[in-house]
Amino acid sequence: MVSKLKKILVPLDGSKNSLRGLKFAIDFAKQSKMLVIGLNVSSIPFYLKSREIVNNKKKNGEQIIHQAKIIAQKENVPFRGEVKSSENMGRAIVSFSENNKVDLIVIGSKGPDPEIELFLGSVANYVINKSKIPVTVIK
Repeated sequence: MVSKLKKILVPLDGSKNSLRGLKFAIDFAKQSKMLVIGLNVSSIPFYLKSREIVNNKKKNGEQIIHQAKIIAQKENVPFRGEVKSSENMGRAIVSFSENNKVDLIVIGSKGPDPEIELFLGSVANYVINKSKIPVTVIK
């Protein structure tokens, strides 16, 4: 099965779990020269949207993706990064995976906000239940 996989999507939010997911995906990708795609999705409630907040979220996302790219380059793994914003992070991840013909999603079990992510993170839970492709959850 490994030889058939070409693209691995890793949602990256700056949390320790998403970084572990990236490292797992990189190790897995080395086996067959797969492409790792890092995706940062920021969610900003409509009542907080301002140009300054949107720009800050985008800059933060770009920094997370840049760090991921450096990690992948050190391991000689092809990497592509994307920064998106969406009202629903889980839906954005699933949609991105379908639109980009991703073969596997590697997602951290919980994000950086412990109040939102109680047991299994709400975003990870959404992705597991809505994705049509395999999902690996990293703790």
